[in-house]
Amino acid sequence: MIFSLTRPPQNEVSVEKGVLDLSSWNLEQQGVVNLDGEWEFYQDKLLSPEDFRQGRYDSPPAYLKVPGTWRGKNPAGGMSSRGSGTYRLQVLLKDTDEILGLKIRSIRMAHRLFIGGQEEGASGLPSTDKGAFQPGNTPYSIFFHPDARRLEIVIQVSNYNFVTGGIVNSLTLGAQEDITRRNMIQIGADIGIILILAMFGAYHLSFYFIGRHEKEYLLSGFFLLFLALQNSLYGEKMFQRLLPSVPFDFSYKLLDVSHFLSAILIIVFFCTVESHLMSLRRLKLILTPFMAYLVMVVLLPYAVHIRVKYFFIFYLWIVMLGIVARMVYLYIRRQSQVADRAELMLFIGGAISLIIYLMNDGLYSENIVQSNFTGRCGVIAFIVLINILLAVRFSNAYAKTEILSRKLWTANQLKDEFLMNTSHEIKTPLHGIMNMTSFLLENQEENLHAGQKQNLWLIKDTSTKLSMLIQDLIDVSRLRHGELRLHQTAVDLRVAVQIVYDILRFELAGKEVQLLNQVEADTWVLADESRLRQVMYNLVHNAIKHTLQGSIQITARVAGSEVFIEVEDTGTGISEENHAAIFEYFEQVDRLLPQDGYTGMGVGLYISRKLVERMGGVIRVDWSEKGKGTRMVFTLPLVDPIPEYQQAAVSEPYALHAEVDYTVLDVLDREGQTILIVDDEASNIHTLLNILRRHDYNVLIAFSAKEALTKLQEYQQVDLVILDIMMPGTSGIELCQSLRSRHSILDLPILFATVKDAPSDIALGFRAGANDFVTKPFESETLMARIHNLLAMKLSIQEAIRHEHAFHQAQIKPHFLYNAMSSIISFCYTDGVKAAYLLTMLSQYMRFILDMDRSTLVIPLYRELELIQAYVEIEQARFGERFDYNSQVDNSLKAVNIPSLCIQPFIENAIRHGLFEKEGQGKVALRIQAGDGYMRIIVEDDGVGIPADLLYTLNSQGELQGSIGIQNIRKRLDMIPGASLSIHSEADSGTKVTIYLPLSGGGSGQGASEE
Repeated sequence: MIFSLTRPPQNEVSVEKGVLDLSSWNLEQQGVVNLDGEWEFYQDKLLSPEDFRQGRYDSPPAYLKVPGTWRGKNPAGGMSSRGSGTYRLQVLLKDTDEILGLKIRSIRMAHRLFIGGQEEGASGLPSTDKGAFQPGNTPYSIFFHPDARRLEIVIQVSNYNFVTGGIVNSLTLGAQEDITRRNMIQIGADIGIILILAMFGAYHLSFYFIGRHEKEYLLSGFFLLFLALQNSLYGEKMFQRLLPSVPFDFSYKLLDVSHFLSAILIIVFFCTVESHLMSLRRLKLILTPFMAYLVMVVLLPYAVHIRVKYFFIFYLWIVMLGIVARMVYLYIRRQSQVADRAELMLFIGGAISLIIYLMNDGLYSENIVQSNFTGRCGVIAFIVLINILLAVRFSNAYAKTEILSRKLWTANQLKDEFLMNTSHEIKTPLHGIMNMTSFLLENQEENLHAGQKQNLWLIKDTSTKLSMLIQDLIDVSRLRHGELRLHQTAVDLRVAVQIVYDILRFELAGKEVQLLNQVEADTWVLADESRLRQVMYNLVHNAIKHTLQGSIQITARVAGSEVFIEVEDTGTGISEENHAAIFEYFEQVDRLLPQDGYTGMGVGLYISRKLVERMGGVIRVDWSEKGKGTRMVFTLPLVDPIPEYQQAAVSEPYALHAEVDYTVLDVLDREGQTILIVDDEASNIHTLLNILRRHDYNVLIAFSAKEALTKLQEYQQVDLVILDIMMPGTSGIELCQSLRSRHSILDLPILFATVKDAPSDIALGFRAGANDFVTKPFESETLMARIHNLLAMKLSIQEAIRHEHAFHQAQIKPHFLYNAMSSIISFCYTDGVKAAYLLTMLSQYMRFILDMDRSTLVIPLYRELELIQAYVEIEQARFGERFDYNSQVDNSLKAVNIPSLCIQPFIENAIRHGLFEKEGQGKVALRIQAGDGYMRIIVEDDGVGIPADLLYTLNSQGELQGSIGIQNIRKRLDMIPGASLSIHSEADSGTKVTIYLPLSGGGSGQGASEE
């Protein structure tokens, strides 16, 4: 890609038969000459000037046209595309004392240059031996002083790795000044185009990374950078000039990689800017050949992959022409869309400019055209048009953004007005509720009992909390419009703190947290009293929300003319990077869900900061450490007390609440089922408690996941859990997953209570293992209907399981009775003593059967062992010495409840099918051991074993025809969390059955739950 701003030399002479006559050409005055024409050529020989002087060549010369490439033999002559040869030219010069210059552009792929018998230049190492050949093809200029009128130019050329060889571009001969000027212009043009491409590439990438993050700028930026790299490796080859030590293969592989990567990027860029250009599937299909060639470039030697490069270049031209045709089609279709048509016109112009660049570049590289000036104009036009296109799109997007911004501003104004009006409308009935509640609490007739007063205080405190929140919302709008007004006066700080404590005391229900008012008496500040209470309320409420145990204390100290008020808690703490952020407006909107589960509106602390600043103070996080607590401090101006206000403050009571015990909330004196409520909000707890108290349910209360797990361990008979999703420490989702690892969805129903009713939130709860959900605020009828349905479902399933197990037990007993009676009958004819003994064992078995409680599915282990002993005695009496029975039982486990008839059937199978089907004597062993929280039961024999197909069915819980016993046992064990059954067997080696039962929940717990 040689770019010249000057016109190419107009040769009036040309080389004929290896001779160029310049005897009448003045190089200083008439300019440079291209050494084009018929040069002498000696194929397969690398001859030096000395060889020509000595006549050391044995064949007459052929003549090849320069410039021209080796494209193979033809009837008119020519040269094979790969090989070696020597070019020779004799130039007849006019007498001159000037220094001349010669410009070498492209000679493929290695050459040595001799002028006047002296070697003046080289690139690579030409050789007739392919192994000694070293490629290179870097442009350069040489300068010399001719010492005779006849100038001999000899060029040795070799090519063994490129598609074509030879002298590709014209060699230019001229005066030193002209060659230097031409060389500087060509190098300057290359550097200029490289810098332009790199600058615009960096500009587009900066647009992407700094602000807009639009894919078009990323693609166009990388395309222009790769195009700049490609230009540095081609033409004047500035890359090879600056880094001559870089290996040839690396440089030229990098050239091909940059060429086709830029092609991929520009095609993807076109499809990104115009989404209707082609489908994603078609785009991948079109790009696949380019990706395949890139893999070839990386993996194959240069001489191999370069052979097919021109097929892919031709394919690129076809793709680009197809893209232009598609753009024209879209342009014609969009007759009514003026803006889109304007963008498409720029798009089409840019694509055509790029096609002109690509075609001119390819034709110039093969010396079909003599200049790449048109290609350089094409690439500059592409840059201009694409930048105009992106600017137009940016302008259109900016205009749309302006319109949307105005609409958003208008909607925001309407939202603020709606918020203000709605808040004022809500405050009217809310204050009515507060006033009526206060009237009832101040009733002098004392006709309210303690429970009613507690509920009234709860109503009043909750209403006050809601009033504070509404006031925050109103203040947000006022602050944004500059309408917030303060009425500052002297305020007794201790009284203000105590009032806030009284309002929020009900929030401490279920928490071991103390509210400590450490403000000294007669500490007065200059503030708006209602606004100061609002600030204190937000700070204390935030502390309560994030403190599970310990204390929350408020202190005040005077320093000069200011009072420093400190609110310190022993809660979860705040990370250092969030100390300033928590006071920002709606700060939590852009943050992930906190680990403690809270997602506040983000206005409370923001309002507090603004109010403190308006009252002449500052607020900040003074200290905080994760897991240890937080101390917030704000300042207010100190003021001298006013006597009238001081008397009013002293006369105002600190606490108006009745003494209510918030800690004892569990209801355990009812005869109905037991429900566990898990919620961290005291108001929600009391609401649910009041609803459930009207029904015959026992109610357990937990304010955190940790407390809920403790209650479940303490009270085994919980029938339903009502679970809040948003809780501190461990969220409701995590608690539900933990419960599901211990209790099945049928054993312990879970009802989710949530303020979020989006489908994704509901799906999240069901995936965690919830049975149902109810949305806050609760409607009593809906809540009770869901509770009744879940409890009824649990009872129905338990009853169905009980009937199914009773059926299976009924199938087992006749089976055993039939075998026992057969044994006794056989002995009645032969041995009366044994028959009597067997009848005794059978009577023991019958007593066991008749005494069994059909309403329960569990029995003590010692009862199961008695049954086993009776069965073994009968079988040993019948079959004599055919088998030995060994029993090892941990005595501490004999009183533990286990599922009935879960061991005896395996003993029977071991004797009947494992031992009696083998020859000789056998052994059966029963081992029952205690582990860490579990019981392990092993039944083992050395019989014939179980066939592989039958064993697979047993272990995979498949259905067996006629095998009621094992199916029955497996079903019952599946109902016990933590229980398991495994069977291992080998042919002719025996069978081992292992049962694991948890010592809690599966035994006595399971039995009790079935009663």
